[in-house]
Amino acid sequence: MSTLAKKVKDELKAMFNNSADCVTRELGPRVAVSYISGVADMVKLQKGILEPLAYGMENLTLQEIKDHLPIGEIEVADNLEDTVIRMLRGWVWIAVADEAGTKIEGLLCNVCNPPSREPNVSLVETHVLGPSISFTESLSINTGLVRSYITDPNLTNEELQIGEKTRTRISLIYINHTVDEEHLRIVRDRIKEIKVDGMYSSALLLTMLQDNKWTLFPLMTLTEKPDRTVQALLEGKTAILLDGDSQALLCPSTFADMFFSVEDRYSGWGIGLFLRSLRLFALFISLFFTPFYVAALTFHYEVIPTQLLLPLIESRSKVPFPPVIEAVLLEIIMELVREAGVRLPTKVGQTMGIVGGIVIGQAAVQAGFTSNILIMIVALAALGSFTVPNYLMSSSIRLFRFPMIIIASIWGFVGIVVVMVLFTIHLMKLTSLGKPYLFPLFPLRLKDILTDFLITPKSYHTSNNGFTKHKQSQEKRVFTRSVKPDIDE
Repeated sequence: MSTLAKKVKDELKAMFNNSADCVTRELGPRVAVSYISGVADMVKLQKGILEPLAYGMENLTLQEIKDHLPIGEIEVADNLEDTVIRMLRGWVWIAVADEAGTKIEGLLCNVCNPPSREPNVSLVETHVLGPSISFTESLSINTGLVRSYITDPNLTNEELQIGEKTRTRISLIYINHTVDEEHLRIVRDRIKEIKVDGMYSSALLLTMLQDNKWTLFPLMTLTEKPDRTVQALLEGKTAILLDGDSQALLCPSTFADMFFSVEDRYSGWGIGLFLRSLRLFALFISLFFTPFYVAALTFHYEVIPTQLLLPLIESRSKVPFPPVIEAVLLEIIMELVREAGVRLPTKVGQTMGIVGGIVIGQAAVQAGFTSNILIMIVALAALGSFTVPNYLMSSSIRLFRFPMIIIASIWGFVGIVVVMVLFTIHLMKLTSLGKPYLFPLFPLRLKDILTDFLITPKSYHTSNNGFTKHKQSQEKRVFTRSVKPDIDE
């Protein structure tokens, strides 16, 4: 091995701690090629670099090599630290020594081919109408999917980096002249303030970017659908794509966004309005049915119709527990069945969810642990939470039911009202990157409710919604937060 190749290999062995996948190839006394075998495209490396350098280019100068190599992206290697980072991402380092062998120069060639998969059908956000394609774990593929929908030069892709050890690439995507500049500044500042060793999940990034880290509710939207991302960009929002994650982070978001699906627009305004209303009704069922049952049986028998009172008494005659214990026990069983179905393989999980729910429910009634009426109520409440398109919001609603049930067993309907008042106040205080979380309900904007929240024929003729067009003047001092997240609430 020549002096140059040996020197390069020794330097890289020290930098990579003798990693076996760091390869240094000698091409004559003046040229050495180094790369990481797992992330570099071996076909591009062979055809675009090794063969040209091995046959007739080893005596050329650095600039001549740069001009003749059939590689699209070539840069001059300025320092070893940057070279190591690029090699970890799949770049190839070509070290070239002068004729005297005293000076070493280098080129960095992009032949990246990290492990990835082709875009496939969405598995989490399933649709009947509209595109079925979903994001992948490749940042370049995901940004290409977005650009395939929006062929506008104003679509901007800012690349940032986060993580001291992972150095994860982040794409901040927005449409220039459509996005709110103040919001964009807050997003940039929040990302730059994050100091962590590694970032490998968009859901983890969400928890670090949101205004209030102690709230149960997601303040931004996660989606694996490019069409939903495109709709958010057209509305003036920002999309954050993380290299290695198949979900996009959309911000800012409202409480209502968590219950809306992009498929609502594909179905026409009438069906879309019905579906959105159905989800809001399902939210009411999920939150109130079980607490109402506990409060009515504990304090308010007078609200139960007479025709229903006798079957209810017969159903609960064998149950030895008070209503609150019965309800909490059944809710926990439902969560166990759901969690087991999620963690098991797909086909086994579906069978477990159906058969397990039926068997456990029937056995619980026969053993006297619960009443059949409560099983129906808890099942309806679970179905109501599953209609929410956003998984994080669905989980938050299911978790919020437990304090509602406990308070209903202590104070009855009064307790439910008190909890809902506190719940509403909490939502009114929340912001998503400085924007009101309950917009357009708070602050109230009737025009935006009619055109965006309810879906009318007019909603299809506008790109920007009132949420992003709304320029807060006097209200800005009241409804916006500072750049740094408020974690004391």
